[in-house]
Amino acid sequence: MDNKLELGKGAIQIYQDFENDIYSALVKGIDKILKYKKLLFVYPENLVYPYPRRTLHGFRKFCVEHTIDFEVLDEIYEDTVLKKGDLFITIQESDLVNLVNQIRDRKLVLGKDIGIISYNETPLKELLDITVISTNFTKMGETAAHMILDKTKGEVKNPFDFIDRGSM
Repeated sequence: MDNKLELGKGAIQIYQDFENDIYSALVKGIDKILKYKKLLFVYPENLVYPYPRRTLHGFRKFCVEHTIDFEVLDEIYEDTVLKKGDLFITIQESDLVNLVNQIRDRKLVLGKDIGIISYNETPLKELLDITVISTNFTKMGETAAHMILDKTKGEVKNPFDFIDRGSM
């Protein structure tokens, strides 16, 4: 599950298309994204289990094709420069927490001065009203269960969504 592999016809595979998923999700949010001056993707390079680089490729493709000023950061540091009109995409929870804390500390308004899109839905992000782009983890599990129970083989691309909330 998750990454598409060449497993042959006798396997069950529910996968994400990381490059096209992020691209398509951002297209769904284009109207809100264009309200911001710059899109910053916090893409951590040095994780033990790094996110697929195809995610980064899809992000860059989106920005170039839609003529959006962008930057890729490794993480949110205590001294990260925040400018009104910036929209951040975070993957790591620690970067999301650091970013929200800095927005509050600097008396900026989340969803107005600075925007945030977080990668991967969680109940806490829903509670905190954080916009997300995410695969549908529930659907992934349900699809796997049905395929196992029905003894169905094959490849299924899992849905990926843009969930618009108050953080942008």
